[in-house]
Amino acid sequence: MARAATSRLKCNPPLGRMPVLQFMAPAELAIDASYQRDIAGEASQALIRKIAQHWNWDLCLPLVVSRRDGQLFVIDGQHRLEAAKLRRDIMQLPCVVVEYASAADEAASFVHLNQQRRPLSKLDVFKAAVASEDPEACAILRALEDAGLSVAPHQNYISWKPGMVSNIGGIESAWRKHGEAATRDALRVLARAFKGEKLRYAGTIFPGIVALRAAQGEGAELGVMAQLLGERSQVSWRSIIMAAKIDNPNLKYGAASALALARAWEATTGTPSLVRVAGLNAERVLVAQTPSPGPIEGRAADPRGALNFVTDRPVAAGGDGKAWCDQCEMRVTLAEAEGCKSRWCSLRTRSAA
Repeated sequence: MARAATSRLKCNPPLGRMPVLQFMAPAELAIDASYQRDIAGEASQALIRKIAQHWNWDLCLPLVVSRRDGQLFVIDGQHRLEAAKLRRDIMQLPCVVVEYASAADEAASFVHLNQQRRPLSKLDVFKAAVASEDPEACAILRALEDAGLSVAPHQNYISWKPGMVSNIGGIESAWRKHGEAATRDALRVLARAFKGEKLRYAGTIFPGIVALRAAQGEGAELGVMAQLLGERSQVSWRSIIMAAKIDNPNLKYGAASALALARAWEATTGTPSLVRVAGLNAERVLVAQTPSPGPIEGRAADPRGALNFVTDRPVAAGGDGKAWCDQCEMRVTLAEAEGCKSRWCSLRTRSAA
């Protein structure tokens, strides 16, 4: 008879010796340069000055210190140590003191401490900023709520609810660059275009929306923008934006998004988008004024011009017969798609149909 499953966690025996908590004078603490990071660089010195100028005991976590050969070596916390020395009014620092037999053991502990750290994401920092009643963070949260959107609890889109977004960094950047009004309008366009959907690719699409809205000013036709976006899936827009990035490798992804939406706007409406993308000549930003093919399978004409053998996939501007493949993350020909052995290849499946 099978044993009943248990939720009890199986743990390995604890390693090392229990540390001692002590307050140490900064002058007693040393740094072993054989494994510690060099703090002579401009970035480290700027961080040390910032900590020293705005010293806050609430943020001063205990330093991790090794007692070896009668000396005390800081394993973790050298920026805090140097900041305390710079101030000269910090007489003691909280320390977790451990015993190590050699510098090699200390270095191994240094590696483990830094490998186990998980840096805070923009999403984590934003939530903390809202909790601390930061004015900008709270204003952005209200803008999201007014648009019918909400902040995702994490980056795993599988368990998101419709209307959740995680591209907080991009929204904050738009807020500071384009202003509150343009960002609020762009959020409303995003929500309307993909209503009822999980906004998995909002981070890719949103920079283009806000750039288009900012370029057109307060008279922007938000309804037309939302309709234009809604005629294609998020995956399709991602493919178009990635293709624009491939065509223009020097562009950042936000600029590629702005370029793709500018082309789509002009191809669909026949009016200038007014978007200018840094790094491109003005004539390359705009779509050539040539007749666009009609919609296929109920979808809008492709904003990059002709369609290739696979429905709803753009052909390169040079007419080389290639289409964007999500699986390969590059443009491929019909022959390459037909010869692909991957069962995930949507190009081969759709072209065969």
